[in-house]
Amino acid sequence: MSIKEMIQFFQQNDMLMIALVFFCEYLNMPGLPAGIIMPAVGILVAQTEQNVVFTIIISIIAGVAGSILMYEICLFGGLPILKKIFSKSKKFLYIIEKGQKRLEKGKGRAMIICRIIPMLRTIISIPAGILKMPRKEYIIYSAIGITIWNTVLICSGYFFSEFFLNNINLPF
Repeated sequence: MSIKEMIQFFQQNDMLMIALVFFCEYLNMPGLPAGIIMPAVGILVAQTEQNVVFTIIISIIAGVAGSILMYEICLFGGLPILKKIFSKSKKFLYIIEKGQKRLEKGKGRAMIICRIIPMLRTIISIPAGILKMPRKEYIIYSAIGITIWNTVLICSGYFFSEFFLNNINLPF
């Protein structure tokens, strides 16, 4: 899905749909890349009457909620279920292992850093659940990282919307 298609999708839907997309993105749903979704939302907000701060807050709440659900699934399902589901994806299992090692070493600080690294940022919920990271710690550090990531990407679309609009020929 292109940034143009994402903006058109968001134009046709309200904040509830935007929250649902952010929620699904943090559940690692395929086809919902943050590098397109979040700047597209920023562009949309810049071109409409919506409030950028409110949009960022909605994105953070939805992102944290999606992350908590993924954490809970992994907390209760654990590694055996993941290995069964993703046994053919060695790259995915490698990324999970990498995240697990970072969390074991750096705890909360590692969670914040992982939340701003592409690919690892949404997958980090999986090893956090498997390692049974304390729920409160997980939520606090995830929220900090999610806030940083979402704010930067949404604001990039918001503040550079004219540049994007003039260079990708959107029908506004």
